[in-house]
Amino acid sequence: MNEFTDICIPNGNEQEYIDIAKKLKTTSIIFLYEPKKQPKKEYLEELKQKNPNTKITTANLILKNTNKTGMNFAKANLQTIENKHVTHIYDLESIEEKDNHHYRRSGMNQALAKKIKEQNKTIIISTEQLITNKEPQKIIGRIQQNLELIKKYELKIAIASLATKPENMRAQEEQKSLIRTLGHESTAKKAITEINKNLNKNK
Repeated sequence: MNEFTDICIPNGNEQEYIDIAKKLKTTSIIFLYEPKKQPKKEYLEELKQKNPNTKITTANLILKNTNKTGMNFAKANLQTIENKHVTHIYDLESIEEKDNHHYRRSGMNQALAKKIKEQNKTIIISTEQLITNKEPQKIIGRIQQNLELIKKYELKIAIASLATKPENMRAQEEQKSLIRTLGHESTAKKAITEINKNLNKNK
């Protein structure tokens, strides 16, 4: 089986995520933490020793501006998109029009796509937003619009649960099928493998 990496946002309940990951046959997890809330190395080492078949990695969850290097994940807004240190943005579909009158309802337009391309950012499609949003069909429509721009400008794309609760994690095939059913088979394959490329690059 190919390595499949999910991205999650724990709250001291890492083992619960790992237990569900095993059931979903997810082989690798990136846990996101705010820079000042990174767990102690001893705690992470204990998790790794307890779960030798699950690859555990950490990265930064950026809520405000940052100049940190490495893998930095942030919810998409004008500030994080323009920050050269933010490497991954998510929930692009949830940007409200009031944030900037130039945005399309999908959260992205051609000018923004070009900016993301120039800064070599990776767009992450979060499956949790489909679970928690009151209007999931609207989010799916926005994802579909964004996929057209992602394909046109050859932007880097990944898909992950970005689960804030362990039960919101999803299996590889379920995540991939979301993009595939929207008519983007080749993009679905890239979305599954992109994060693994990032991990290998940051070893």
